[in-house]
Amino acid sequence: MMTFNLREQQTRLQARMDELRSEMAFAETGEKPWPYRSCRMREGRGYCEKHGEYHTHILVWGDRNGEDREKISHCPHCLSAEINDVIMELSSLKAEELTDNAGIALRFRDCEFENYQEINPDAARNLAACRRYAENWADVLENGTNLVLTGSCGTGKNHLAVAMAKYVIRNYLASVEITDVMRLTRAVKNCWRNDSEKTADEVIEHYASLDLLIIDEVGVQFGSAAEMAILQEIINARYESILPTILISNLSPKALWAYISPRIADRVTDGGRNLLSFNWPSYRAHAGGVAA
Repeated sequence: MMTFNLREQQTRLQARMDELRSEMAFAETGEKPWPYRSCRMREGRGYCEKHGEYHTHILVWGDRNGEDREKISHCPHCLSAEINDVIMELSSLKAEELTDNAGIALRFRDCEFENYQEINPDAARNLAACRRYAENWADVLENGTNLVLTGSCGTGKNHLAVAMAKYVIRNYLASVEITDVMRLTRAVKNCWRNDSEKTADEVIEHYASLDLLIIDEVGVQFGSAAEMAILQEIINARYESILPTILISNLSPKALWAYISPRIADRVTDGGRNLLSFNWPSYRAHAGGVAA
């Protein structure tokens, strides 16, 4: 959740953006800013130390002493540069907010592609595949390309999942959430209480509408029929909406297929093509306890 200071900063930057856009419209087309609607206007020439001479619009009005006052439009190039700076700052704040809301556990907060340990050729290939997935996010999102990471504990599946999540948030401002099967099904089942503030449909819609949903611990325990129905409903809703989902499991592909059903498995792996296996001994001890 965005802190008070971040929200205050975002509000200030958005207000500045509105001012700059108004100033840019005045500079480029002569559109009068709202407080100056009744002012007379004439045109002239101005000089910017950085960009040289430029065309100006000049608003004129009389003050209480009967003297003329003026408002002169600013250099359009300077305004454009400041607008771009504010856009970058707003994007950075939005990325920070999205990252805070992504459910990244404290243990994995420093996970990046750059610090993933390529301890064998398969690890190197999986790193390259996850990089491609994140770097081609526009196509992934358009096509709803899913991904399944399976294999032993401590081999870096969560590390790469977090790295992918952080990359698409920073570079595309994607809405991402990392959760696990137990938390996901519990969130829906909690809505069955009489005092729940949300309905089950609202929670399912939340998970079904994220740009990217990453579900961990798939198959860690045998779920009830109701829990399996919830999981399958969310995965299927995302598939039908052409939204990408990443599943993480310690099960073998065969066991995972049996757990989530062959039909769902075929959909999330695109017939088995979007499956990465992490079948080597845990290197958690060598990675400072971060790999998972």
